[in-house]
Amino acid sequence: MEGKDFLSTAQKLAQIRNEPAIRSAVSRTYYATFITGRQLLRELGFYFPADASVHEQVYRLLHNCGIKEIIELADWLKDLRLRRVRADYDMENREFQSHLKCELEIVRAKLAIAQLESCYQQPLRKQLKDGIQEYERKISSGSIGSA
Repeated sequence: MEGKDFLSTAQKLAQIRNEPAIRSAVSRTYYATFITGRQLLRELGFYFPADASVHEQVYRLLHNCGIKEIIELADWLKDLRLRRVRADYDMENREFQSHLKCELEIVRAKLAIAQLESCYQQPLRKQLKDGIQEYERKISSGSIGSA
């Protein structure tokens, strides 16, 4: 199963147009994109532990890859994750009563997944991997954040 397989479920849920379905659709939309990003990074040779920190690690690697479009995608994914958390845990939040934003997020997720899938091809694949490795070198040497 691939991450994008969750998008068809998200679309079906969004069509129901009630709050529980919209909340679930937001969650599935996030996971469709997150899993696609994680799989790409795994195939590039990056390791992720099997705990909740993987969400932040996927974001951090994508956000620090040096490719403007992927950085923007990572920022959107981080925002969608926060929305997913609100959808799953904040039952007093009323932002999930309208299906329109959810449907827009599904469209954005389709584009994001296509963008991530394009990173399997050269030269983007090499640029992404090299950019992340350079970031990791800076982190391990302590040169990020030092004057």
